[in-house]
Amino acid sequence: MTNGRNGIVAAVGFSFLTGCLLGGIAGVLYAPQSGARTRRKLGSLVDDVQERAGEMTEDATGAIQSVVDRGRRAVNV
Repeated sequence: MTNGRNGIVAAVGFSFLTGCLLGGIAGVLYAPQSGARTRRKLGSLVDDVQERAGEMTEDATGAIQSVVDRGRRAVNV
């Protein structure tokens, strides 16, 4: 019985996300600004996301390295 409910919940969630994606695309396409300006904004957004992803990767790498170092010290004690 729960498999049926899980399938319905997944379908509703997928439909919601698809609607959000299509709505976002329609909003960009019908925005009251020039295509060149929209492309510049999107390019800037992509650059910002790439920069933030790089920062997050560096932070995660540092945190993982710290945990590994503490584990090595604990084993060697």
